[in-house]
Amino acid sequence: MTESQTKQIPGKLVVFLFGETGLNLETSQVLEVKTIKSAPSYPDVIPKQKVIKVESLKVEGVAVEFVVKAYLPDVVVVEGSLDVADILSDSTLEFKRSLINECRKFLGQFGCDPLFDEDYSVYCISSYSGDPEECLSLYGDKIAAFLKNETIALDEEEVRSTLSSYLKYGKDDITIVDWDGAFIFDSSGDFASNIELFEIANLQLLKSRILDYDLDERLQKTLGLMSVSKRLSLIRAGEVRKVLREIIEIRTLSILESEAVERNIKLIGDWYSAKLYSLISKKFHLDSWKSEIKEKLDTLEDVYTMATENFSVSYRATIEFIILGGWFVLLLLYIGEFLLLQFFK
Repeated sequence: MTESQTKQIPGKLVVFLFGETGLNLETSQVLEVKTIKSAPSYPDVIPKQKVIKVESLKVEGVAVEFVVKAYLPDVVVVEGSLDVADILSDSTLEFKRSLINECRKFLGQFGCDPLFDEDYSVYCISSYSGDPEECLSLYGDKIAAFLKNETIALDEEEVRSTLSSYLKYGKDDITIVDWDGAFIFDSSGDFASNIELFEIANLQLLKSRILDYDLDERLQKTLGLMSVSKRLSLIRAGEVRKVLREIIEIRTLSILESEAVERNIKLIGDWYSAKLYSLISKKFHLDSWKSEIKEKLDTLEDVYTMATENFSVSYRATIEFIILGGWFVLLLLYIGEFLLLQFFK
């Protein structure tokens, strides 16, 4: 075994988990972030985090600091971090799973749905000198495996593909981005602003997943509304119009929440943060999520519009039937009265 294979690389492991709560965090005792750099140097561009609490716990006998933060009004993010002696040790990958489970316990305290959470891992390395690409040439296969949460050796093409999603800004830094995690090499140890962007992207991904699921539920509900019997159409017409209004509200909210962040970050042009966020968005397929959600919103809106028109037609037909029936009853009464008069003559 060569020296490069046995050399330990110290680093910092940061794991965070996102969840949506039914609690109104606006009314909780939430503190503004002061000691933690929660955003890059440009103000009012990305959603601000607020710290709910900081707690140190033992995980498998190791002290870990957990920071519970909020993206108002209803998203909780739990961040666990610790320094490790060898960031590329197999034990680091195993310990990461324990950290995620511990973060999930915190989310449970806020009543977050376990079916909708997003976890991400960032491996931070600062103890090196020179160009970090030399580290990639020595440990690239291991780094790629960690990004895939794999303990097995990956194929060379898979390693090459994984390591190709990177951004290099300074001479001595590089950030490698993947779906489940990222490696940040920064000799100055300035990781916070990068981690903030990873958290923002995970926030967008969580919101997209929840909205996509909600739209699927509404599509199923549509089938029930469209199959309602004719005699109930008058009762369901109001419900259909209500759902149509909700869909319009969802579309508006979706635009405000997802596109606002991306648009604001793009406003800062070619800055490093904008380039990194663009790379993360591409890796998370956020544009694909956005397109799919837009298609479902369009479909729902069209279906409910047709349903509203259908119920309106049914309503008019019912009124016409009632009027016609009324005239028929009057006609029978007139005939009956005429026959009675003829009978008593």
